[in-house]
Amino acid sequence: MRLFISVLATTAMILSASTAFAAATWSVAASTSDGSPLDAVTQGAQIILDITLRTDDFAFGIAGSVNDYDNAIVGLDAGASLISASVLNQVCIPGAGCFAGLTNQVGGAITFEERTNTGPGPEAEFLAALGLTAAGGQGALDPGIVTGVAGDPQFRIIYTALTPGTTTMQIGTYEEYQDGYTGTVDSIANNTTLQITVVPEPGTALLMGLGLAGLAAAGRRN
Repeated sequence: MRLFISVLATTAMILSASTAFAAATWSVAASTSDGSPLDAVTQGAQIILDITLRTDDFAFGIAGSVNDYDNAIVGLDAGASLISASVLNQVCIPGAGCFAGLTNQVGGAITFEERTNTGPGPEAEFLAALGLTAAGGQGALDPGIVTGVAGDPQFRIIYTALTPGTTTMQIGTYEEYQDGYTGTVDSIANNTTLQITVVPEPGTALLMGLGLAGLAAAGRRN
């Protein structure tokens, strides 16, 4: 992984003289398995992150992750998550595959898992792709990892709501987590964030309420 970052950094230095802007852009559509809102996710529900990558450039390499969240509040479900084997493909043919893109090393040489030693907080890296030549596409032709439809999200990363509380999830390419992006024009990444609030299960909240009511009644009797 250190070699991957080193090569990205070297390529970025070579291309840094350009004054044009053609950034990579990350976006996320979030939902929950039980339909609860993101500001009141039911404890125990799944938090589903459908993540899309686009660029106006042609990338030599890019890494992406979900990071900086409180892993006591939300926990990665690596087994349920879905990750594209390649991104930024120039052509995709149903039944034959995609070509002239960047191969994703995560899920192959790099295990998809949560790590706590790559930055200031937890990180789940879902993309690490590097090519000797620039990718031929910009993301719009990549098939959706769930739907198979060109242009749909290339990644579905799933977390479980563990304990009540609020946390912010960073999604994209973050230098402080040793992620990098290098295009033929620049190395700018437009990232995104998502705030999640987990609340107790309805039954748990009811029991807590009944317990408090019982204590109050006992106090009055005494």
